[in-house]
Amino acid sequence: SQPGQFRVPHGIVIDSRGLVYVADRENSRVQVFTQAGALVTVWASRVGADKGFGSNLVWRAHVSSVSYDPSLDLFAVTEGSNVILRSATGCTLLSRGPFLWPHDAILLPPLGPATPPAGSWRANAGRPFSFAVAELEGKRVTQYEVRLGSGRAGLQSMYG
Repeated sequence: SQPGQFRVPHGIVIDSRGLVYVADRENSRVQVFTQAGALVTVWASRVGADKGFGSNLVWRAHVSSVSYDPSLDLFAVTEGSNVILRSATGCTLLSRGPFLWPHDAILLPPLGPATPPAGSWRANAGRPFSFAVAELEGKRVTQYEVRLGSGRAGLQSMYG
């Protein structure tokens, strides 16, 4: 589909600037719109080129969800078997995986008091925060703790 069109819209969030982000699952991208519906930009999936897998692995090319944390001004995007943390400009800050058919991921609030100025991942670099991933094939929810800029990360299964 052309930019501004969808094959399977699969997740939607609004950021603190009022922009609307839609996970366009079958087109392997996130499309960004104004609230009036004007296309602003498209974030192409890093894994979109992997569509050559057999039918049971075609999910590896999907962008199935997008979530947003206003305190970090940061997005978690499930792309294929990974969760990608992206800035508001779409830049990849961190990629974690592989997960077993990740369906959804959410950012959890940073731990500890906010570091001024709030609303910026740069201002909060080094502070721990987490994201949770719902894995369809793994039949579990996994929590991943990260510290942007520190290279430290830990993985634990929360449920399942």
